[in-house]
Amino acid sequence: MNASFDQDSPAILDLDPRFAHLDPMALSMVAAWGGWCKRHGLTIQVQNAHGNHANYLARMKLFEHLGVAYQGKIQEREEAGRFMPLIQVKTPAELQQVIGNVSAVLHLDKDPNSLNAVQYCVSELVRNVLEHSRSEEGAWVCAQRYLKTESPSRVTIAVAYCGFGIAAHLGGRYPQVLQDDMLALQLAMQPGVTGAQSGLYGGAPDNAGAGLFITRAIAKATGGYFMLISGRAAFRLNRESAIPDKLAIFQDAFNEPRVKRCLQSHPWLGTVAAMEIYTERTSNFPQFFQWIRSQLPTKKTAAGKIKFT
Repeated sequence: MNASFDQDSPAILDLDPRFAHLDPMALSMVAAWGGWCKRHGLTIQVQNAHGNHANYLARMKLFEHLGVAYQGKIQEREEAGRFMPLIQVKTPAELQQVIGNVSAVLHLDKDPNSLNAVQYCVSELVRNVLEHSRSEEGAWVCAQRYLKTESPSRVTIAVAYCGFGIAAHLGGRYPQVLQDDMLALQLAMQPGVTGAQSGLYGGAPDNAGAGLFITRAIAKATGGYFMLISGRAAFRLNRESAIPDKLAIFQDAFNEPRVKRCLQSHPWLGTVAAMEIYTERTSNFPQFFQWIRSQLPTKKTAAGKIKFT
């Protein structure tokens, strides 16, 4: 699959006819790219949109968000419990609706610990966009639930937008990141660097920008991955074969080399965040969430210590 940010060329999405599935991260990125193209007056063309793989993309509502007519016949199947198709979120009210739908769509109503973890992470990832990105189109979010076969059951969540990248957002306060996208990503995942906005799910003025820090920790604690892309930099935490030691969640981040090479010539004009939660490993989510918050630096305010929500 190939697509590029080029205002002087046709907006062409070239699908590999051999593919059978796209991760939510790829789907959200393509949808955000489509929003950028439409903003710049480009008509999107899709090549090789046929067969079962194209039907899958239609069911995930990719063609709908790209504004591309799909000529094939969609084979509708029950999506509840398996995936949340692409949703464009531009307002806090739309985010609240997505949060409310997570349980029904992914069938997590009988697993409150997993539901809490997924709802929190969706909220934080989208909320960062609404607060900081200046994206005219908001963000695209989707999720996939993978039931247990050869590996533990898990939920993959992805959010992408095209707008201000992380370096541009932090550059006013930290000018050094304007020339260093990787430094910008590292700062963004430290609590206290970015602020939070009240009125959004899980947000409060005293949240102190701990959202990315906590979502990264949640993914790692359950054995899943976390990935953040912006500009020319990519940051990834690997999957774990077993639940890691708690303290290790803050120590083994690395720059994804293959993605970085691609971003050097084709920087992402915005931000992408994707993560994975192994839902069979969330039984101690309340206790672990409390432990994460206990590791965060606190500082005094007029009301006393910061409360991380």
